[in-house]
Amino acid sequence: MVEFKLILLTYWGFYRRHFGLLVLFLVGLSLGSALLTAIQGLNFEAAKRYQSTTAMINHPISHFIRPILGQNYLPFALWEQLRAKGVTSAQPVLEGTIKTQAGQLLRIKGVNLLQWLNKTSTAQNVTAPLSRSQTAAMPMSFLNTLYLDPTMIIRLGLDPDNPVLIFENTEQSMPVIAMEGLGKSGLVDIHVADTLLQANGQISYFEVTNDTANSQLALSIIRALTSTVGRVESVEEQAFDGLSQAFFLNLKALALLGYVVGAFLSFNAIKLAYTSRQVLQQQLFILGCSMKMLLKALIVELIALSFIAAIFGAVLGSVLANLLVLDVSSTLQSLYKLDRALVVSFDWWLVLLAFILNGVVLFGFVLMQVRHRHLKFVWLRFTAVFVTVFITGYYYFYAVTEVEALMLCVGVLMLFFIVTPITIKSVFVVNWPTKNVVLLWLRADSSNQLSALSSSVLAMLMAVGAAISMQIMVGSFSDALDKHLTKRLSADLYIRVEDKLDELKNTLAQRQDIERVGVYWHAPVEVIKNTGESDHIYSAKLMSFGQSSEYYSHLNLLGDKSVTPRHFRVESSYHGCLINEPGLLKYQFSVGDKVIIQQQNRYLKCVITGVFYDYGEQALAFVSTTDTMLSSTIRFQQYGVSLWLEDAKSASGIRDELMTLHALDSSQIIENRQFKAFAKRLFNSTFTVTSALNFFIILIALFGMWVSFLTLGRQQLEPITVLQRLGVSNRTLLGAKLLQTGLIIGATLGLAVPLGVLLGWVLLNYVMPIAFGWSMALTIDWSVLTTFIVSIFIAALVFSAIPLRKVLIRNTPSEHMHL
Repeated sequence: MVEFKLILLTYWGFYRRHFGLLVLFLVGLSLGSALLTAIQGLNFEAAKRYQSTTAMINHPISHFIRPILGQNYLPFALWEQLRAKGVTSAQPVLEGTIKTQAGQLLRIKGVNLLQWLNKTSTAQNVTAPLSRSQTAAMPMSFLNTLYLDPTMIIRLGLDPDNPVLIFENTEQSMPVIAMEGLGKSGLVDIHVADTLLQANGQISYFEVTNDTANSQLALSIIRALTSTVGRVESVEEQAFDGLSQAFFLNLKALALLGYVVGAFLSFNAIKLAYTSRQVLQQQLFILGCSMKMLLKALIVELIALSFIAAIFGAVLGSVLANLLVLDVSSTLQSLYKLDRALVVSFDWWLVLLAFILNGVVLFGFVLMQVRHRHLKFVWLRFTAVFVTVFITGYYYFYAVTEVEALMLCVGVLMLFFIVTPITIKSVFVVNWPTKNVVLLWLRADSSNQLSALSSSVLAMLMAVGAAISMQIMVGSFSDALDKHLTKRLSADLYIRVEDKLDELKNTLAQRQDIERVGVYWHAPVEVIKNTGESDHIYSAKLMSFGQSSEYYSHLNLLGDKSVTPRHFRVESSYHGCLINEPGLLKYQFSVGDKVIIQQQNRYLKCVITGVFYDYGEQALAFVSTTDTMLSSTIRFQQYGVSLWLEDAKSASGIRDELMTLHALDSSQIIENRQFKAFAKRLFNSTFTVTSALNFFIILIALFGMWVSFLTLGRQQLEPITVLQRLGVSNRTLLGAKLLQTGLIIGATLGLAVPLGVLLGWVLLNYVMPIAFGWSMALTIDWSVLTTFIVSIFIAALVFSAIPLRKVLIRNTPSEHMHL
């Protein structure tokens, strides 16, 4: 034990003398694990969002009772019937948006706050606004209170000492109490929400918890009572879980890439520590320390460093996740129908995840050292090349899932890992057309030093290649989206009203300055597809824009084809309909399939006659004519009308005229360009997270390059000193070393460009269609790509020159001999 303690104290003394080395080691693993834990933390929070009810009661939700298809509310009588049957695990929720007296829109959720009186977990496990004794003492006070997240109180500009809110439809002031974790929605008692929203006793949905011993009996009662007025859904069937899976998978893949880049950075620090401690290890062995005890001390050291790095990474990851959570939540709420706010907190599970990954990295380094020293199997390299080529080729032809598509990306990356060291080494192996002694020394020196730079070169290759691929994917998506919006939003004006829509449509159709008036009808439905063995049922939406094909000119079919009357033909009781591209790529429908579209006991027989592009949408969608929807008696909701004008230039003037004639406000009638700008801004926000992750990955790679040249500079002190004593000036040496650095970085970036293009091609041709259901052409903005590569080259050169300048300029040859 004394021997073991002595070894550990010696190691600690080593790190105290080389504190910068310890920092580099921890930074590498911490930054990488921070990226991974940030995204994993967001995904973890999204997965457990139903572990507590909307009323902040700490019981997991198992099911929802939602209105039947085509309806928006459930009757209040259902709650009474459930209570009469003794079912208390189903609690109502009423949702809606209300305007404050200051003109601000606020989304509120009404729940049964009387649960707080008999749920002991409220005050203990949830940040409750009042303690249990307080709520019991003054029940009417907390039942007439609005609860808001502290960030919303600040955003609404309320007095922090005495926050009070007054709504537009009432002059009564409502006290506000801060409650963490509510996100953007306010929480009130359901009777208050009913009054504010004028819901007349209607309920948006019920949350069913599994906190009772006879939960199965309660669920059977619920199913029996709701068979005609509602539908029971499991939490696993919510739209968000299926739609966001690909989103989080891609984020986790990018975060894992960042972790690998950070691991390469730690490899450099480990290498430096390994070489620096070889003499120390030999001295301890000579002094009598056994190899067994030295190995135990090494294991304890690595475990301790892995745990410390995991702690730092988890803390940094939590901070990073909460910085990204606003953009992520906005994306998930707008595109993936997320109904809860995400708040990422420190979690020991993330620490364990980072600790395990750190341990794998360190174990890999130890294994590599053993292999290099004892297991010189040349055939392992050829086997790895063969396996990589085989796996890449297999996934090239047979990738059908998101994971297989990402494995193809990994295969491409591994192939470049094999090619890059050979390519860069060939730059210094060929004969240089010069007789300059310094350059010839530099050429010979580079061949010996490339092995020390290999990890940083591969980290830079990976980081820049990933960044280029993301730029290509984002640029291609942006171009495709621009074309899609130009086609899809071809009407000049869009009007959204709730009342007397048919009357407004007929009035507008009679105007001479309006060429055509279209509609937007939407109906939630279920689609039955017969596969030969059994029927598969999918949730979908049925849309309609008019009674004939001319109202569907804004839909762009695959192959850039237009909608024609034959797409809506009727054959033997089957009406022609269109399906969106995700239905083709994600749900495996195809042209010619005959399906049944149903809504409760209403049916529509449909044959798929065409597929239209639908960027930004992942849910299954069908399009039919308004006449077909009316004949099927499927209940739908009318959202508004679209206007094509005789003279598009007069859109602003007609908009102002219609606002005056029909008492419309600016939010109800929108011009084409405003709609496009809003849609483009919404989808651009989806890539904010990937851009932030790319930025962090590039920073880690640049930091790794700095560490590598710092290590390399220390190892070259002796030959540099010899050249200085032979009369070579520091300026000449610095120029030569910068030339060496520029050649290495330039060759790396030169290979990163085809790597990024290939990865971008895989993302667009495999990941996008498989994960998101969208297909698009690859487009490359070479001017932006060139600017990016030049910027990275300059930044990497500067990062690399800093340690070289310190060695060559600030120290004299005599100082070098003492370093």
